[in-house]
Amino acid sequence: MSTVREIWQSQSRWSRRQKIKQTTYILRYSRPCGTFPYMILYPTETVYALGVHALDEGELAKLYELKGRDAQKAVSWLVRDVEDVKQYAEWGEMPAKIAERFLPGPLTLVLPLKEEVRTKYPFLPETAGFRISSDPYAQQLIAEFMEQHHAPLTCTSANISGMETQSTPALICAQFGEKAQMIDVIIDGGTREGFTSTVIQIIGTDFFFLREGAISKEVLTAL
Repeated sequence: MSTVREIWQSQSRWSRRQKIKQTTYILRYSRPCGTFPYMILYPTETVYALGVHALDEGELAKLYELKGRDAQKAVSWLVRDVEDVKQYAEWGEMPAKIAERFLPGPLTLVLPLKEEVRTKYPFLPETAGFRISSDPYAQQLIAEFMEQHHAPLTCTSANISGMETQSTPALICAQFGEKAQMIDVIIDGGTREGFTSTVIQIIGTDFFFLREGAISKEVLTAL
């Protein structure tokens, strides 16, 4: 059986649906049921992201190693919809109002994780950032992933920590150098040159900007 990387690189003329379908087959049947030892490079509506099983401590460690990222800094999670967010995080009127207006889209909501989630996964921080992407590649990928693995996929920018995220998989792999071999799945969605997502943290009925990106402060504060 071909590897995922070989299929994506050799079948450049396949449609998005054909690529996702073939990738899904390999992810499901090339490893023992219930495991996901893969790191995925995939496009979003903003920039390319790196995805590993968000609730697997070992896979998270590999992600931090690739990025050279401080292990104390949390990474965002990609989910399918608001119902997925509610499964893991505290929800209320403010996040519901913002989500209704801006999601799916280039916005990361940082919310407190539920106590039962942190108890089950003690290596997780108190909060997590949630992304619901409007990109068709990301949408189909997370739908397939969560159906199979019942967990979010990380959604952190595909770069060395502190460096700019490049616009294509080839440039991204060049930035990582030899460490690019740690990436198992490459989903080439073409060039991505957008701003990063805007990141806001919601505390009670207030929200605070952690990073301004594709959605401006003016637009959000006018909500």
